[in-house]
Amino acid sequence: MTWMQGILSAILTRLRPVLGWWGGVAWRMAFFMSVALFLVAVLVGAFFFREGRTALDSEIKSRALYVARHLATLTVDDIITQNTYEIYKKILPAFITYDGTVSDRDLVYVLVYNRNGNLMVGRTANEIISSFAPRSPSGSLPRDRPPAERALSAAARQRSDPSFFLSGKGVYDLTFPIPVAGENAGFIRIGISGKSHAERFSGLAKKGGIALGVIFLLGLVFSQVIAERITRPILSMSRAAEELSRQNWKTPIPVEGKDEISTLGHAFNQMALTLKQRDASLSQGNRDLFILHAAGLDLMESLDVDMLLPKIAARAEDLVRADTTAVSLADTDERKLKYLGVFGGKAQALKDLDTVMESGGIYNWTVSYGTPLLILDAQADFRLDKELMSSLGIRSLMAVPLWSSNRMMGLLSAVNKKGGGSFDKHDLRLFTVFSNLVGAALQNAHLYSDLKNNMNELKQAQEQLVRSTKMAAIGELAANVAHEINNPLTSVLGYTTHLLKTLDMPEAPRKVLGVMEQETLRVRKIIRNLLDFSRQRPSWMRPTDVLQPLRETLALVQGVAEAASVRISEEFDGTPIIVTMDPNEVKQVFINIVNNALQAMPQGGELRVRVNACLQREAVVEFMDTGIGIPEENTRKIFEPFFSTKGEGRGTGLGLSISERIIHNHSGRIEVESAAGRGTTFRVYLPCYQAALPDEEA
Repeated sequence: MTWMQGILSAILTRLRPVLGWWGGVAWRMAFFMSVALFLVAVLVGAFFFREGRTALDSEIKSRALYVARHLATLTVDDIITQNTYEIYKKILPAFITYDGTVSDRDLVYVLVYNRNGNLMVGRTANEIISSFAPRSPSGSLPRDRPPAERALSAAARQRSDPSFFLSGKGVYDLTFPIPVAGENAGFIRIGISGKSHAERFSGLAKKGGIALGVIFLLGLVFSQVIAERITRPILSMSRAAEELSRQNWKTPIPVEGKDEISTLGHAFNQMALTLKQRDASLSQGNRDLFILHAAGLDLMESLDVDMLLPKIAARAEDLVRADTTAVSLADTDERKLKYLGVFGGKAQALKDLDTVMESGGIYNWTVSYGTPLLILDAQADFRLDKELMSSLGIRSLMAVPLWSSNRMMGLLSAVNKKGGGSFDKHDLRLFTVFSNLVGAALQNAHLYSDLKNNMNELKQAQEQLVRSTKMAAIGELAANVAHEINNPLTSVLGYTTHLLKTLDMPEAPRKVLGVMEQETLRVRKIIRNLLDFSRQRPSWMRPTDVLQPLRETLALVQGVAEAASVRISEEFDGTPIIVTMDPNEVKQVFINIVNNALQAMPQGGELRVRVNACLQREAVVEFMDTGIGIPEENTRKIFEPFFSTKGEGRGTGLGLSISERIIHNHSGRIEVESAAGRGTTFRVYLPCYQAALPDEEA
């Protein structure tokens, strides 16, 4: 098997170049054209060869008939009279030239027979033939003589028309009867050689063969040129088709003329161009779908509007190359479009520019009918303010409605296309699809915000319920304690104080009575705190400078702070900050916070007090200490009643709870930031007095 595989491999190796040559359209076409041309040439040559032979035969026969008729006319009388000598004299000139020499013409012999078919006399180019000449042993004339019988056959004697036959030596033999009175008086037999004609015809045939070969070679070259010229567009289309299959087609194939191949070339170029455009369209569509898919995933991940807006702008830039993207909400009550967020090159110019939805205006029309808007040239569009568009540098814009639960909530706008171009209908279609994603994302964000607010409200309601329950229990407890303990406690405190003032006793009993007095005072303070916490007395609210209770508080604790090695830094000026409040209650809050701060710095430290004016409709008072801080797990518990981290006997756990309730009654809030070992910051927010706000904030 190995040697057979080797032989097959060698044969295939030999045939590969031939098969490769044969695989070309041009070569196959040239080959078949050459074969066809060769066959045509052979057929034409054969035709002319046959016609030439026929013409040669006709010429020889015509000449033989002419000579025979001429000699018959000359010798008819002599044949009848059997005058052999006269006959010979009359046939001799056929072999003699004008100068008396023997002719080298093609006349081989002339034989004259009588009516009985017997030879009377004859002549060749070299001898005389008579009836008395000896016969060859075979019964025919000698070999150097013409192939003629001494007597004609009976069939030949009975023929009345001339008869021809071609001998094996190429001699045309004619037997011509001489009719006289309805009978053959004799016969003349002429032999004409076709050798010279055959040689001449052979020369012509050779020349024809050479011409045929030359014609074949020229035809081969010409057919190759024609085939290459014919197949060049086909090869170009083949290469272009291969490039097109590899998506690498760039240049149309050159087309010349108006024939079928040119028409095919034009059709191929048009098809390739259409395919390229369709491929580009599909690629663009895939890119748009990918960007829309990625945008949908990205937008749906964000549930915060503030985080969602920059993503909307970034995705709009990727999708339609928007320079500026704006999200605006429709305020149907004020008939305005209020920008929720603007990002891009024109953000500063557009963010504070609310658009009035005038009756008949394009924005009012877009909002009213929910139809996308495309402005190709904003500065030339009669529906827009040309001066405003020019001053803002707006060239082109799109505005698409944002839908939420079949309700139009606003517009998504794109201003100016990057690169200096204008938005087109394709951009508008993509932007419209993108707006559906944006609308769904904004709806999800609003729903999440509403859910978050509801959860906060629910949590606050639960906390308020717990606080109310605690307060109710504390109030009931405080009432009972006050009723049951307050009178005996007053008696104990009074007698203890009286004994300390009136009796002269040793140091040890006096010290015991002093402890009794202090503990009794502490119990009374606890009872009063319980009563204060349970009683929600109405606050006396009036416009007051928040710095007033703050300064009083700092002056009150200054001595305690110095004793504890705590430095108080006042980071505020004397500008009044008017707040609607009850000064005594707010002062109580400040005292509670400052006392807690001083107690949190047993080794001394710094307490910074900062006041921020009414910039956001609120005044903020900050207390920042450098104390031990509050652990993270306790930060949310410090406002709960009775929760304290000061240890047993050092606090009731009601100070911050009372403070939070007071600030809450003032429509404010308290925030705390703390970390163990890094200090604590309390911020007290109080709403500013409306008459004291600046005009733009009031």
